[in-house]
Amino acid sequence: MATSSALLHPVRLRIVQSLLGEGELTTHQLHERLSDVPIATLYRHVGHLVKHELIEVADEQQIRGASEKTYRLAPGFANPSAEELNSLSNEELLTAFTVFTSGLIRDFGDYLQAGDPDLYADRVSFAQASFWASDEEVDEFGRALMAALEGLLTNDAAPDRRRRTLSTVLMPREEAVPGDAARREATQKGSEADE
Repeated sequence: MATSSALLHPVRLRIVQSLLGEGELTTHQLHERLSDVPIATLYRHVGHLVKHELIEVADEQQIRGASEKTYRLAPGFANPSAEELNSLSNEELLTAFTVFTSGLIRDFGDYLQAGDPDLYADRVSFAQASFWASDEEVDEFGRALMAALEGLLTNDAAPDRRRRTLSTVLMPREEAVPGDAARREATQKGSEADE
């Protein structure tokens, strides 16, 4: 069974990030991308991810008498549909979300490595906003967002256009309990006094 704890190792997370970005890779190709990881260590972590059903063998070929396997993310973890998400346990949902967020981390790392980043000029942003909304208001927001995106999604590549990615996470939050802010402030003042 896929578990988020199987991803709680930097090498395993990097393997998943590589497969998320490129689809299918052999162990040799993974080693080219993670050249700082000893090959025996890489094999061990690939085996761990296969055992925990996060990745799977996509293909296997005989190369000079040896078996070479090609790996990919297990279905449902790369870009799961609403139906796939609904069929997952809480632990599997956390795993899928971990894969999703690791893809964001990989993409942002690639952006930073591509040159001299200028977040303002490149229109790069990440932010969080909490708000009160009914289910109907959230549905309307989703429709408005999709309506705004429709024109952009049909754009063709052009010299003045860059490929961009918009990633979204929308979830309900626990309601604030009256007095929470006062308790947090008192706790913070207490910890500052202890320093």
